[in-house]
Amino acid sequence: MPEPKAQLVDPQGPIDVPGLSVTGVTTATGGFVGAVQGTATGFAATTYNLNVGIVTATKFQGNTTGNVSGLADDTNINVGIITSTSFTGDLVGNAAGLSTTTANIKAGILSATSFAGNFTGVASGITGTPNIVVGIMTGTLKGDGSALTGIAATNWIANNVTANSGTTTINLSLGNVVKFTQSADTTVSFANTGTSNIVSFIRIKDSNATTRTLTWPSSIKWDGGSAPTLVDSNPTGEEFDLITLLTRDEGVTWYGWVDATNNRVDNTFWSWGQNAYGALGLNDTVKRSSPTQVPGTNWSGEGGTNDESPNCMLTTKTDGTLWSWGGNQQGVLGQNQAPSVQYSSPVQVGTDTTWALIALYRYSPWVTKSDGTMWVWGNNGYGVLGLNSDADAGTTAYSSPVQLPGTTWPISGENKIMTGTSQISGAIKTDGTLWVCGNDADGQLGLNDEVNRSSPTQIPGTTWSTIVAAYGNVMSTKTDGTLWSWGTNNYGQAGHNNRIKYSSPMQIGTDTTWSYICSATQSSYPQAYAVKTDGTMWAWGENSKGQLGLNNTAQYSSPTQVGTQTTWSKVAANRGSTWALKTDGTLWSWGYNQSGVLGHNNAHPAGNVSSPTQIPGTNWNKLLRLRGNSVGATQQA
Repeated sequence: MPEPKAQLVDPQGPIDVPGLSVTGVTTATGGFVGAVQGTATGFAATTYNLNVGIVTATKFQGNTTGNVSGLADDTNINVGIITSTSFTGDLVGNAAGLSTTTANIKAGILSATSFAGNFTGVASGITGTPNIVVGIMTGTLKGDGSALTGIAATNWIANNVTANSGTTTINLSLGNVVKFTQSADTTVSFANTGTSNIVSFIRIKDSNATTRTLTWPSSIKWDGGSAPTLVDSNPTGEEFDLITLLTRDEGVTWYGWVDATNNRVDNTFWSWGQNAYGALGLNDTVKRSSPTQVPGTNWSGEGGTNDESPNCMLTTKTDGTLWSWGGNQQGVLGQNQAPSVQYSSPVQVGTDTTWALIALYRYSPWVTKSDGTMWVWGNNGYGVLGLNSDADAGTTAYSSPVQLPGTTWPISGENKIMTGTSQISGAIKTDGTLWVCGNDADGQLGLNDEVNRSSPTQIPGTTWSTIVAAYGNVMSTKTDGTLWSWGTNNYGQAGHNNRIKYSSPMQIGTDTTWSYICSATQSSYPQAYAVKTDGTMWAWGENSKGQLGLNNTAQYSSPTQVGTQTTWSKVAANRGSTWALKTDGTLWSWGYNQSGVLGHNNAHPAGNVSSPTQIPGTNWNKLLRLRGNSVGATQQA
């Protein structure tokens, strides 16, 4: 007799069907709607699909499709592939089939190869090299996070960057804690900026005594309105700048501020040699043959003179004040007093605290302020002050500062301004253009003629980097590391392996590694020096006093290496005498030793030397190039 059958028309609640056993294939046009209680262990095949509303079974083995969000939190489901839109509970098995990014999984250990969605909990159980792609992560991160991708990828990861060329690109995908070691003037840019980035920028200048300029992206809005003043030397390795940069729009706009800076402010000033007119600043006129400290601290060492008679000095302090002393011919001290008024101790020039860079050769100083303005005074023969007057040899002079037009004159870096004994002057503006004026008898203005100019006139080019002037001769570097010279060349001081004068810039050799340059200014001893990026020093020109440091008195018309040392950083020379700094803070001198100017505690003639000899001390950092047998330098304790 056939078994009875029941037809469910409209179930109104849970139906208990114990021992339900289906041996064939059950199909329904609309699936099954309602609640099932009991044991469903009869579903053994892994290919069965069950579309249900609420499942309260203690265990389920097989595949499930649909919405299983009604599962209680303490339910355990052992499944192969889950394609449900949401899931609450513990997961055991293969989760590779999860496809939705809106699913929330609260799990202890997740060993899936990839995961899309939100993650909560502790991720300490993740080992090996798994990749986690998440929307919002609120878990506790274990490890350095170096394998993360997305916004969290660069948070607090060290990114070591060395700036040794004119441009430096910082790849923020490598980390946002940027340790920036600067060994060259450079312009900074950022690459791979995230949607939002906060960058800790730690700048450390190399131990080279040369000031390094750093040009920031124009997109940075600085706290206080302008870019910060950076430390200009690092003789002990303790000086640094810590700057924070923040962007919220992928680097379109940055916000920047200084968190900390450590700049040595205990700079002492030392002088020695001839002391006529009180040029040493020691409140007397007694010459010295070894370095003697000038009273006071905080000297920055920007400035100098190469005037023969009378002697004078002009320099700044770290607080931006300007000081002068010595002879006052042509009003060179800037004190608005007659030339007969002289000082044997430092006297402040005016009351301004914004003075920046100084060039003082002969009697015609050019000095900039931190706002990019240029100020000149003293002798104006041949229009050397650039004031559009007295283009011929004349005696018009100014005893106090007078402003030149423009606000883009240089405010940092060494050898950005020149004035020379043959009455030429000029400077490199912040856009890399070079402007000159004054006497052009030997083509020393570099304008391809011999016509004097009484106002600044541009030499072609926009990549000029540094410039120095000698007697009727000029030498300059470009941002690509090339070396150029022009003007008179009677001793081969132009470095072109000849004695031909040039009225426009001519490149010296083909090297692209020149970093620091110096020209002596006295007409009887025209010599030139340069340091390369590898720390080698090169010299050429007149050498009758052994001032080239080549252990002889032969002349050279092209660069010749001085010794084999690779730690030179800066050189200064004048009137047959030479001084140079090494990266370890030691100071060396050689050549003519009149009035004990070499600082070896002896004097000419016994004191002349033709190779570098050390001056005591290890904290020297800047030199003032002089002509009148007097020299000054600063130390950092």
